[in-house]
Amino acid sequence: MRQLNAASVIAWPSGVDRRGGLWLLSISATLFVLMLPASSYIAAIPDIKTEWGLNNSQAGLVFSAFLAGYAASALLILPLTDRLQPRHIFVGSAVISVVAHILFPLLAQGMLTGILVRAVAGVGLLGMYMPGLRIVSERFSQQGRGLAIGLFVTAQYFANSASLAATGALMAKFDWEEAYLLMALGSAAGLPLAYLLVRRHRTEPGLTATGRIDLTVLRNAATRYLIFGYSLHAAVLFAVRVWLPAFLVAVLVGRGVGDDAAIVKAATYGGLALTVGSLGPVMGGLISDRWGRPTSAAAIFALSGACSWLIGWTGDFPWPLIVAIAVVYGWAIAADSAIYSTGVTEVAKPDRLGSTMAVQAFMGLLGGIVGPILMGLVLDVTDDSFRWGFSSLGVVALVAIAALLRLRYLERTDGIVRKPSGRAS
Repeated sequence: MRQLNAASVIAWPSGVDRRGGLWLLSISATLFVLMLPASSYIAAIPDIKTEWGLNNSQAGLVFSAFLAGYAASALLILPLTDRLQPRHIFVGSAVISVVAHILFPLLAQGMLTGILVRAVAGVGLLGMYMPGLRIVSERFSQQGRGLAIGLFVTAQYFANSASLAATGALMAKFDWEEAYLLMALGSAAGLPLAYLLVRRHRTEPGLTATGRIDLTVLRNAATRYLIFGYSLHAAVLFAVRVWLPAFLVAVLVGRGVGDDAAIVKAATYGGLALTVGSLGPVMGGLISDRWGRPTSAAAIFALSGACSWLIGWTGDFPWPLIVAIAVVYGWAIAADSAIYSTGVTEVAKPDRLGSTMAVQAFMGLLGGIVGPILMGLVLDVTDDSFRWGFSSLGVVALVAIAALLRLRYLERTDGIVRKPSGRAS
């Protein structure tokens, strides 16, 4: 009897054969393993705030140091992929990421050391995630590119969500340092897999590429709008990742649940909600292959905005309903991510793709840095009012929808965005 595997039972689109599909599943699974401790800090925020004496804004600052390292290193690392082999950067950065996460629970003793180690971890994530996206985009034709990039991005989202849930579960038995360390040590298993999967991939260096950042890529209107949309997406995404578990803790404590039990339960259910929502990027990629990048992203942002306006007011709702809304929210904040990344690979010049992705990562993640801090400030000013904190993210959604509708108009009138080959006519 013919042996079946995951790649043989999935109906891959034209341009993705079974061997390519199996490789795609494997590299996505490897990224998941490498990112096992990605949300361990978020799960531990309540304990870390108490232990280190931090307020909400300071806790958000430690989290955002990770994104700052990610964004700043983008300007140096990603342009190098136009001249050097992305596979070398991918594997080397994976080592940096694993080591930094192992060191955080061992060395970080307060806000300053926490910021330093998490910034290094951010450098590692950038160097494996974005070059990984480039490798995936180069292996698949544009007809299946939305799905391929969507699956890789989904692995990243799924890792963040599963990390939150698993760390929360471990914290029921261990201190936060021990739970974090166990997750970090587990991520080391992804290192040999990363090397084996990309060791034969080769990118042709750009003949005119310098290996330095080229800001002229912003002259392309589609690139500007895609990066702006990505920035607002990141602001909402990371704000929700940081503060949704805290909101669930507040709801549970308000209902008489003890502090320790509330922290564990909130991390578990928050992680579960975001894990289910992590299916969003691959679904968003498929949707945008069919209906176009700007239209799909605007529709998804509309759903995200509706959830932002609603969830902060649900404190008195039945617990299962709150979790259900959180699941929808988790899907909505994730589903448009692959759309921006796919769109950038389509509009960029091949020998400037590294620079274009660098600008995307840097300017886009600025939103991710600011989002958690600003929501923390709103919570501080409004005396921990999650109603206003999440509602502020609804305002961000309105701005994003306006920008994406403008991009759709330019696509239809000027043809500045390449239409997906699978899109309906």
